[in-house]
Amino acid sequence: MSRQVKPGSKPYRAQLRDRLAALGFPEAAMPARVAENLIVECRIPPRTAWRLASELSLDVAAHHYNAVTGDPKAGMRGTRIWEYEQWPERGVRPTVAALRVLAQVYGTGWKSLLGLRDLEQLPAKDLAEYHADEPAPVAVAAAPEPVVPAHPVRTITRVEPRPEEEFGAGALDDAILLTKTNVDDCQLDDLWSDVDFLGSAYTRTAPESILGQLAVVEERASALLKGRQRPKQTQDLLLVGAKSAAMMAWIAGDLGRYRLSRELNSAAWLYTQYADDFLARRWVRTSQARVAFWSGNGVESAKLAADGLNYHVGGRLTDAPLILAEARGWSSVQAEPQVLDAIARWTSIEDPDLGAGGEDRFFNITKDRRHYMAGTSLLSVGQASAALREFTTAREAYEKLSLENRWEAMDPMIRIDTGRAHLRLDDLDGAAAQLEPLLATDVDKQPDMVRSMLKVLATELSGPRWRTAPTAKNLAEALLDAQASARR
Repeated sequence: MSRQVKPGSKPYRAQLRDRLAALGFPEAAMPARVAENLIVECRIPPRTAWRLASELSLDVAAHHYNAVTGDPKAGMRGTRIWEYEQWPERGVRPTVAALRVLAQVYGTGWKSLLGLRDLEQLPAKDLAEYHADEPAPVAVAAAPEPVVPAHPVRTITRVEPRPEEEFGAGALDDAILLTKTNVDDCQLDDLWSDVDFLGSAYTRTAPESILGQLAVVEERASALLKGRQRPKQTQDLLLVGAKSAAMMAWIAGDLGRYRLSRELNSAAWLYTQYADDFLARRWVRTSQARVAFWSGNGVESAKLAADGLNYHVGGRLTDAPLILAEARGWSSVQAEPQVLDAIARWTSIEDPDLGAGGEDRFFNITKDRRHYMAGTSLLSVGQASAALREFTTAREAYEKLSLENRWEAMDPMIRIDTGRAHLRLDDLDGAAAQLEPLLATDVDKQPDMVRSMLKVLATELSGPRWRTAPTAKNLAEALLDAQASARR
């Protein structure tokens, strides 16, 4: 290139086109050559490379997609094309049908839009179709595929003549199939009612029981999806599956079953891909971020939470849980700037009167839990005084909640981390005052994170700072005993 430009950028592509023109390449051959260069030299994935080679923005590509399908209101959006381009690392897997349409938009064959990593993640059925289809056009071929014009045109395929009455003869029968369904509104209402009830009951019911009942709901939705429904009913069933699986993953994590949690969250995300619903994506990202953090993957947790914030859903699910999950994730690696930035964003939107009611109360955490999460993040980056203020607010909010709205685990969690904050401030007596009531209770039925934090606190009490203090030694031994008995 004649001057340094960012690889793959618009100036880069313009210079590349000039070089190709100087070598005698016709305009029609440019997109294939540009796409080849972007893939090979710039390491840009094929679907993005072909769109850029066609000089189309995401929104314009979506507009052309809808035009190619013959329905300007078909529903393709720039954000969905972006999600297709992110797959398989993240995003949404494009269907073969979608790839065929995109290939028409970009003026290539659909197989050109798949790289090796894409092929490795394709379902067996799609991979078989890939191998069965005609060979993909090669970018370096002497006669590349023609470029699609600024306004793509529909092509007419030659068909064998048939009697006039045969054309479209089965269209009405095909359309009538869309009215047939194995689901009625009563069934859907019943499924949603069960999900909402179980989400509300989790704070006061044994986790194993809720997990088992949610599994029944998910199995019912999955069984119904094997039949035929109207499109809106299919989406509702997919959303039931997504929400119940995400809640199950959350609860399995509380029980320390992190492998099961990850599998359930993968299932939940798959449901959301087909439901194509931003709120569902928030449910799953919230659950994924929580499970990742408590299973020891703090940075992954932060990134999952940050991605969840990209799905805007208005007031149905506030940003607070995801922002606080992002802060907590970064706190695991003491990334103070990121933690303080996230806490500042949360503070700017925090509504002290916000409860956790409504159909999404399972994910819309209560005030005590919000301030507790803020406190733990601040404590991890050395902000002990600020953390102690958050824990004090969390305690006050917890005690104001009715018994049915309290999550029992919050009492020991607040006590443990308030004790840790006192230790950071060289206040052993203050820490003991928090922990002694905890030692008088049975922690056997508490979630896995309570037992984990008991061990963390015992380790801190056994550290060099408090090693010679009898009170610290006694507390550490008592905490380890409680932690060990809870695991038996």
